[in-house]
Amino acid sequence: SSSRIEHLLNRLVAAMPVEEMYFEVGVLEGRTLAAAAFHNEQKTCWGCDTQEKYALGPASFPPNVRYIPQSWEQVCLVGFPKPLGILFYDGNHEAVAVYECLRALDPYLADEAVVVLDDWDRASTRQGAFAAAEVDGHYRLLREMPEYGDGLTCAPHHFGYYFGVAVWGYRRFTPL
Repeated sequence: SSSRIEHLLNRLVAAMPVEEMYFEVGVLEGRTLAAAAFHNEQKTCWGCDTQEKYALGPASFPPNVRYIPQSWEQVCLVGFPKPLGILFYDGNHEAVAVYECLRALDPYLADEAVVVLDDWDRASTRQGAFAAAEVDGHYRLLREMPEYGDGLTCAPHHFGYYFGVAVWGYRRFTPL
């Protein structure tokens, strides 16, 4: 991820209520998780990664950050101490994987939450996100920040959003 993504996540966490938490799927070496938590010591930040793709993991984090070397599915079995106010997804970018994660984490999201999807320039990421959004109407695409590459064969420009990101709003409806 680029520094623009790191700054985006950091500012979102800064604006997130302390009664909610940040959750990151796909931590790799931990740059975005560390960036989200930077100067946000009062905020709860969790991240998970199976370390299967690159066999890498982060070194260490401040006390408000918890790194879990497992899949998001395994984390869901344990649950979260707070509603997810911000979800950053940089996991498997196949359409079905994006769809399944968004649908499965739906019950854990705060009544109003922000979801940031990395590698938005990949058609599969967009397909999974729009499929999840069609199911119940809780998700709204707020902003696309593309890199205008395909996410696989084009080198990043090194000043933008590295294969793009999308910011989605989530609002849980309350029945009348």
